[in-house]
Amino acid sequence: MNILEVIKEQITSVKEKTDTFIKNIDIEKWNVSPEILETNMNWQIGHLILANYLHGIASISGVNEQVRERINMQDFKKFYGPGSLPTMHLDEKPNNEGLLDLYEFIFDLIFIEINKINMEELNSETSIPNPIAKTKYEALMTLIKHQSWHNGQIAILDRVIRNQ
Repeated sequence: MNILEVIKEQITSVKEKTDTFIKNIDIEKWNVSPEILETNMNWQIGHLILANYLHGIASISGVNEQVRERINMQDFKKFYGPGSLPTMHLDEKPNNEGLLDLYEFIFDLIFIEINKINMEELNSETSIPNPIAKTKYEALMTLIKHQSWHNGQIAILDRVIRNQ
């Protein structure tokens, strides 16, 4: 198994874990923000869409027109980017079903982009500036680590919501 296959396997694995949480938390409760956590499922998934676009698509092959047609990145940065608050802009954010569709769309594109690169390209610089990763390999590894970290947050969120 080469490193690209390992990366794809790890991305699949971390997404499957997130998918389990998505199934466990009723979509009607995606905007519930327990005071103790100050987050909600809508923000978590929106934030992952934004971060995964950066690390798994734009860093690999540059700005993607399909994404630009479906997602207003300026709004997504406002809703889900660094410094955003999960309880702000609730009336402006995508509805939960639409957000889930975008989440799946982003992962479909991630795998398309990964399948376009070869082993040698992993050590090349990212296609756009990335504040965390210098190479495509680092960007993909950041995607895996970042989503795994958010899986931990989502697991706690799930537990708190179920016990309310």
